[in-house]
Amino acid sequence: MGKELSIFEHIERLIPGFHGYKNKELLREDDRLVRGKVAEILGQAKRELERALQRCVMVNCQQLMGIENLRKKLMMLQSRILHAEAGYRGYFDRIKFKEEELRKLIQYDYMMIDKAQSILEDAKALNSAVADPSRLGMAVLNLEDKLNELETIVSNRMSFVVGE
Repeated sequence: MGKELSIFEHIERLIPGFHGYKNKELLREDDRLVRGKVAEILGQAKRELERALQRCVMVNCQQLMGIENLRKKLMMLQSRILHAEAGYRGYFDRIKFKEEELRKLIQYDYMMIDKAQSILEDAKALNSAVADPSRLGMAVLNLEDKLNELETIVSNRMSFVVGE
């Protein structure tokens, strides 16, 4: 029977070069790697939505504007994640990360990665549902919910990183 992986080990497996915040000097680099990976996954989801838009135009579906709105929200989230302030507090900063706070940051990272992967899966499902109006409507709603959940995670993580 295999050992169950911790959240930290899951992230290490998903992101090449991730150091796990072991050295505080590497904190900024690790934060950039995590955000870059999440943005990459969201970029894949955006491409799925762009393909869905193309297919939607061909079959004249009713969800064209809904899919376009999801694509715009996805792009906004991707940009917000990619260009966010780095998760690092310098030596002279008033607020510093301690071990417990680093564990909390890793939990946020895992939630972002997990939600981004779920968004990618939902974007693929939406793309495959374009020809079926009943499935497509539900796929649009599901993806919208997941994007809202990711937005909340990102906001909470950013607030945590800046010490709010």
